[in-house]
Amino acid sequence: MSRPASELGRALLAEFGPDFVAKQLSNEVVFKRLAPELVQEHFSWHDLNEILARGRTEPAELKLSAESRLLPEHEYMVTRGGHQVVDLTRVFSLMRAGASVIIDSLDRIHPAVRAATDDLMRMVGEMASCNLFVTFDDSKAFNSHYDEVDTFIVQVQGTKHWQVHGPSEAHPLPQYGDNDPARCPRRVVFEKVLEPGDVIHVPRGWWHTVRGGGESSLHLSFVFTRRTGYDWLRWVAYRALHDVDVRESLARAGTPEDQQAQAERVLTAFVKEAGGLTLRDFFESERSGTGGREAAGLPWDVLSARPPAESTVELATVLSPRLDVRDERVVLTAAGQEFALPQAHRVACEVLVEERRLGVGELAERSGTSVAAASALVSALLRAGLVTVTDDGSRRTEGWRAS
Repeated sequence: MSRPASELGRALLAEFGPDFVAKQLSNEVVFKRLAPELVQEHFSWHDLNEILARGRTEPAELKLSAESRLLPEHEYMVTRGGHQVVDLTRVFSLMRAGASVIIDSLDRIHPAVRAATDDLMRMVGEMASCNLFVTFDDSKAFNSHYDEVDTFIVQVQGTKHWQVHGPSEAHPLPQYGDNDPARCPRRVVFEKVLEPGDVIHVPRGWWHTVRGGGESSLHLSFVFTRRTGYDWLRWVAYRALHDVDVRESLARAGTPEDQQAQAERVLTAFVKEAGGLTLRDFFESERSGTGGREAAGLPWDVLSARPPAESTVELATVLSPRLDVRDERVVLTAAGQEFALPQAHRVACEVLVEERRLGVGELAERSGTSVAAASALVSALLRAGLVTVTDDGSRRTEGWRAS
């Protein structure tokens, strides 16, 4: 795993430890505590006010919930200048009446939260996003429920009362599971009023009941969509498309004997394909196909000049590119593409994959090469969309103003 890019990511990785993903993720509730100031540096009331003042949250999504139901948009959105925008007067009125504000995919609009989300994505190896929940007094956004995703809950401001009840069925999915509140187990396996800096991991499918702690509250919910046997089966089926029996039209008008024979041919083709594949193959394929978020690194995205030693280079891919040496070339695989480079760049590529973010001059020093060679490598990777470059080496991705 590459070095985390955010202070919050580094703190979570240190607190949960190297065995968390293998032993506890998806299996048990885990409680940890971070320094409140560290968490609040990543998000605050000021940041929320900045977002709301824009009037729009796209590509994130703002919702309001009251009495455990989502409110229709017309209750808090208005049309101004041809655009749908948030009516803050209505929002605040609804919140005074007990409504909660939810911003889904906050990581898509807030740099510090985005950096922490990407760090957690690399920590668990799964796709992730971050949602914000804002409540006042003892209100609650939803009734007892479970999520089909694993979560890290980070309390930022105020308090929130949590009860976790455990699962009613193993490993539910959006395509399979019964989220009727009547099925919520009565037994409580974890109960605590979370305070700023508190973090809990709630496994997928574990019911929970959450309400405000009697004051204003902000909490971040980092959610992970884990790969399952269903994903592996779909991947194998895709890989088997080279077999004509898999591509053949189904014999809708055929006899029962014809249909049974066709089903057996398809199953044989699938089993044959699956027999030569492992879960490791699936994980490597997914890693090789994973790209990054859309990022701009002007002026270097346009300039033909190469970045100087003072510039900072950062990997643009969320997961680290795969690095191989083939036929005297270094091959980086990411976003479903392969990028071949002279083997003289091997050490520099290894340093960049490990560090994720460092100065061009530091990259040259760490790899034992010249600044000119390091800058040439960075330029090539920039054109390929594998890195971004910024002029200000002191700028950090953690801060709001890094945007």
